[in-house]
Amino acid sequence: MMTTKITQTPQHCLIYCRVSSKRQVEEGTGLDSQEKLCQNRADAKGYVVEEVFRDDGISGALFDRPAMMRLIAYLDAHPYRQYVVIFDDLKRFARDYSVHLKIKSELMARDVTLECLNFTFENSPENGFIEGVLALHGELERKQNQRQVIQKQRARLERGFWPFCPPLGFKHSKSKRDGKVLVLRQPYATIFKEAIEGYEKNVFVTQEQVRQFIAKEYRKHGIKRNISLHGVQETLKNPLYAGYIEYTKWDVSRREGHHKGFISPETFQRVQDKLAGRTKVRLRKDYTLDFPLRGWAVCAGCGHPFTASWVSGRSKRYPTYVCNQDGCQYQYKSIQKSKIEPEFETILSTKKVGHDMGDLVKAIFQDAWETQKQETALEYEQHEEHIASLDTQIENLTIRVSLAKTQLLAEAYEAQIEKLAQEKETLVSKTQPQQFSEKQFGTALNRVLVTLENPLVLWKSDYVEDRRTIQFMYFDTPPQYSYKSGFGTMEFGEAINLFSSFSTTNTPSVEMGGSEPPSVTASSISSTDIEHSCYCVSGRSAQAGAHNPYQRLARERYETHAVTLTGLSPIARHQ
Repeated sequence: MMTTKITQTPQHCLIYCRVSSKRQVEEGTGLDSQEKLCQNRADAKGYVVEEVFRDDGISGALFDRPAMMRLIAYLDAHPYRQYVVIFDDLKRFARDYSVHLKIKSELMARDVTLECLNFTFENSPENGFIEGVLALHGELERKQNQRQVIQKQRARLERGFWPFCPPLGFKHSKSKRDGKVLVLRQPYATIFKEAIEGYEKNVFVTQEQVRQFIAKEYRKHGIKRNISLHGVQETLKNPLYAGYIEYTKWDVSRREGHHKGFISPETFQRVQDKLAGRTKVRLRKDYTLDFPLRGWAVCAGCGHPFTASWVSGRSKRYPTYVCNQDGCQYQYKSIQKSKIEPEFETILSTKKVGHDMGDLVKAIFQDAWETQKQETALEYEQHEEHIASLDTQIENLTIRVSLAKTQLLAEAYEAQIEKLAQEKETLVSKTQPQQFSEKQFGTALNRVLVTLENPLVLWKSDYVEDRRTIQFMYFDTPPQYSYKSGFGTMEFGEAINLFSSFSTTNTPSVEMGGSEPPSVTASSISSTDIEHSCYCVSGRSAQAGAHNPYQRLARERYETHAVTLTGLSPIARHQ
């Protein structure tokens, strides 16, 4: 009698590995060794390993781990195939009891068989109890390690040392007696010192001016970093720069640190008073109404701002502007106020928006505003997720530092922490809530439109900040004035150039040739332009507003609204 040999179909298998420190790699429990042990188990049981999922440097307290999420997605992509998931230790699975249960629930819901090299999963109350105890023990170890790290860091803080990643302007330097101590990091320390002291002395009246100064210094030193208003605020408020140590999150009150700050405690306190509105801003003489261009318009010969004063003559005093820069070909050449200011006002008056085009401008602003809200909300959510991921990586690396067996290894971890902290700082500076409510936007927009119709009204105002508003709103760079030829070509903002072309006597050009639909000649406009213009005219430019690069073209948006408001379709214009 013949017998038929039945061949069993090999079981499909997935391998999951995880480590949270390089120390585990050195001790033989790294990703490669885990994968090898799991592969041996699969080979012994005749499993076919399809994929290996590896989480490197990810905390076991997290559910949302990159490799684990990919594993779950892989299972969802193959719903009709039964898998065995192998891992070498329950601690690789999770180091948090609730996360352990959640991951197990997700996998079991997909009809997965779990195999662990040091634990056997069985469907019995006793086995479930033992599994729970082991999972809780893993969580206990993680929290004990975390507590140990925090205790050491807090002790350092209370002694006057900064145990975390140093902020810009400082770096860590080793000391035989005290370990790591903050020391100055140039050129950041010098740049921030000038910025903070300038803000204290009202050389920079607004935080936006501080931001522009720092950005300019970055470019001068070849530093490829951005500085936001949030970054400016953090710089002005940082007690480390005054030689203090403070960490309110752990109730460590302000105290003198063992590092040397680059601003005085008195300067720091005056800046805090100014930020809190406890002091009245005293404007420099540069801000007098007599010389609105002083300290802003620059000499074409050297690029330095003009100074200005009343010069005594034989019978009366004369208001003049002058360049005092050493080596400039126009040094000490006096320019009469009656010459330079009217010329500036004449050029400014050319940048008007006709009253009849106000609806078109308003429609473009409103459309860009709605687009900005949607994009900002999406970007905010993405940044928050990324920041949370960076926090987890920094936390894991911080634990590694405390457990490192060699100084060299600890330094490698700290270098990674600094890199991640810088990436987080950049993201945080970009993650800011919406600055305007709908009502505030509408009010500010109306004021923008009034200003666009006649900027000279605001420029000739009796209020210094009104004139500063025109400077920030209308110009990308300060205007250059030549002693011989006067003002050269001024660099107006892209939005201002676009809006000033909106008038019945200066309509956008339309291509008429051929059978192609006509195209409107338009510049670019972005949500940054919208926000910046509203900040300026609403009087909020002192705390906000920014000169950012123009990012989005408004050609389609402009043409759509132009057609709607003028009643002239592209076809009609072509004909």
